[in-house]
Amino acid sequence: MEVVTNMFVEQLAMHWHENEWFASMDQALHEVNAAEAAWTSSGQSNSIWQIVNHLIFWNEDVIHRIKGTENPQKAEDNEVTFGNPGDPEDESRWAQTVQHLNEVMGELKEVITELNDEQLKAPYAANSNSIERLLSNIMMHDTYHVGQIVLLRKLQSSWAGVDWS
Repeated sequence: MEVVTNMFVEQLAMHWHENEWFASMDQALHEVNAAEAAWTSSGQSNSIWQIVNHLIFWNEDVIHRIKGTENPQKAEDNEVTFGNPGDPEDESRWAQTVQHLNEVMGELKEVITELNDEQLKAPYAANSNSIERLLSNIMMHDTYHVGQIVLLRKLQSSWAGVDWS
C-alpha cells in the first residue's frame, strides 16, 4: 500500500476504533441507548442521533466525490443533514442507524484502500481540492463530532470515560 494512502487508512482506524489521544467513535457510542441518542440539551443542541445522521450523510458524500458518482441524497443546507432528534423509544431504529454508520465507514475504508498516492493528489472534481485534502477534512470533521457526542454524554451523565486499555 502507498505511504500516504496507508496514513489515511490508519487515521480512519484511529478516529473510528482506537482510543489514542481522544475517544474513538466506537467508544463515544458505546452502550448509547435510543433515549440517550435522542436527548438534547434543553433543545439547544443536536442529539447524538442527529450527529450520527450528519456523519452518515457527509461520509457518504465523500465516498461519492471520490468515486466520481452523484450522491442521491440532496441537502438544501447543512442543517438538513442532521435530520430529526430520533425516537427515544425506538431501540431498533437507533441500532440500525449506528449499523448504517459502521457500514458507511467500512465503505470509506475500502474506497481509501483502493487509492494510490498519485490519485490522492488529484482533484476529486473539476475546480476542487485534492482527494487528500477531502479525506483530511472529513476525518477532522468526524473527530470534531466525536467530541460533541462525548460532551452530550457528559451532560446527560451517561459517559463512563475512555477505556484506554
